[in-house]
Amino acid sequence: MITKTFFVCSNCGNNKEFKIFTSNFQVIKQSPELGVRTEESGVLPSLRQKDNHIECQLCSQSIEYDDAAAMGKKYIQETQRLYKYAPPNTVSHSER
Repeated sequence: MITKTFFVCSNCGNNKEFKIFTSNFQVIKQSPELGVRTEESGVLPSLRQKDNHIECQLCSQSIEYDDAAAMGKKYIQETQRLYKYAPPNTVSHSER
């Protein structure tokens, strides 16, 4: 299942690989270019029943779920804004 929640690590800026701890445990991979999850592990019961955070796979930083989701939302909005205002790539070919 691909979900809309996108995460960004506040410590190292990672936006690709995380472990998610809620009532379940899951490992995900994301595509910054697409702004969505591309891979998800199966859902396993979390041994940390009351936890609600994500863990960055690169720096092992624990981040509150809502904070990482808010940063991810801001990242996607900013990326979309930049794409919207970026000049189109035009290639001119000289005629021979």
